Order: sequence, then structure tokens, then C-alpha cells
Amino acid sequence: MSSQGLTNTKRRISSVTSTKKITKAMELVASAKLRKWRSSMDNIISYLNTMEEIISTCASVELDDPILELKKFKNAKSNLYIVVTSSLGLCGGYNYNLFKFLNGKISKEDKVWVLGTKGLVKLSHEDLSLEDKYVSFLDKFDYSKVANLKNEIIKEYSTGQYMSVQLITTTYKNSLTFIPKQIQVLPLENLSKNVKYTDVIFEPNRKEVLSLVVPKYLQTLLYGRLTEAIVCEQAARRNAMDSATDNAEELLDKLHIEYNKARQGAITQEITEVIGGSINK
Repeated sequence: MSSQGLTNTKRRISSVTSTKKITKAMELVASAKLRKWRSSMDNIISYLNTMEEIISTCASVELDDPILELKKFKNAKSNLYIVVTSSLGLCGGYNYNLFKFLNGKISKEDKVWVLGTKGLVKLSHEDLSLEDKYVSFLDKFDYSKVANLKNEIIKEYSTGQYMSVQLITTTYKNSLTFIPKQIQVLPLENLSKNVKYTDVIFEPNRKEVLSLVVPKYLQTLLYGRLTEAIVCEQAARRNAMDSATDNAEELLDKLHIEYNKARQGAITQEITEVIGGSINK
């Protein structure tokens, strides 16, 4: 290898080393965010399950309410989809898997609320009715922001033009597996499937309790599932950056070996030329 080749190899080593520092830093940041949001997710999912048990226990009553009545809007022919994607990249197959899951589910008659710029960019190339006012919703995300989203969803659904409100998001299975899922937000259905308590006394009555609990449940459902999506995004980014760091280390090992071999070859050649010159004299 020539001196120019040695210089290029040394430059590549320097470049890969810098990239490795960046990916390692991003991995640490993603890990810190993951721990924070994972703790929030575990707490809110436990709370959500308890609320579902309460609602299931109340579900034997009949309410003339579009939120609870599955067939309230019989003339509706479209659905409202809320698609949760990321706004930042470098998170592996997080967005790709969700787009693959979403393929063919939404028709031209449906309306789509997009959360995340990646989803907006992807879906804007398709012939769909998109709403981008929530594209930055997950930035500085907290429980208070979900109240406004819940109210907007109920208001939109109550117009009677939608058969249902569907949440397309990603669920967390473990630190390596994230599964895209469709969750029906409105109307609530199969409320009596998980009845756990049968001898509960409700004050003043089941109907009153249900009318108070359901809005809070919807807000908790949205917060829990959106928090879970954030956990999946951060876990996917951490895994991607961890793989990138490992790849950088492997590449550095190969480059160092290549550089050392070439350097040793150049030294050997110089020694040979010096010895050959002294012999000729």
C-alpha cells in the first residue's frame, strides 16, 4: 500500500472513531429516556387495567350515549384513524413496521390524524385525507396534553360521520420486540368481557359512575398507549445505536489490522531498499 493509501486508511479510522462516539452518545441518551418512559408506562398500564375492570363492572347498564353505543351512528361510512409515528429518525424499523402494518387499512373515505413528522411525510404521498395539527403532539408530551386530544376526539366522533375512532400505534412486548397494533378508541365495545367484581355497590348508581369514569378512562387509554409508543421508539433507537456502535468497533478492528499490515509492509520495503543499496556499494 502506498503512503497515500496509508493516509486514506488513517482518515477512515478517524472518521469511524468519530461516528462511534456519536452513536454511543445517542445510545446513552436513548437509554436514559427509555428508563424514564418505561417507568411511566408500567404505572399507567396498571392504572388503565384497573379502570377497565371498573368500567366492565358497570357495563350492564344501557346508556343513550354515542361513546358507549356501538351502533349509534348507523349512517356513518368512514373511520377516524390516529396514526402514531416518530418525528426523529435513527430508530431502526420502528416506523417501517408500522407503515407495513398500516398498508391497505385506510381508505379514501377515512380521515387520518398523524402524530409524528415521519408519518406525515410518508402518508402525504398517498391519496388520503390528512390532518397535521397534531404532528408535533408527542414533543414535550405529558398527561395534561392528552385532555385536549381526548376532547377533540369525542367532539369529532360525536358529529356522527365516523363509524369508529381507531388508534394505530406500536405496543411494547420486550426490549427487542415492538408490535404495531390497531386499538379502537371509540365507541367502547365488549365492556363486559372482563367483569371481575359482581357484588359492588355503586353510589349513586352504575349509570352515574360510568358517565364519570368513561371520559377519564379515554384520557388514560390515550396517555397509556402514546407513552407505550414513545417507549417503543426509544427502545428501537437504543437498539439501532447499539448495533451501529458494534459495527463501528468491528470496522475499526479491520481498519487497524489493514493499517498495521500496510505500515509493516512499507517499513519492510524501506529496510529492503536500504540493505539493497548498501550491498550495491
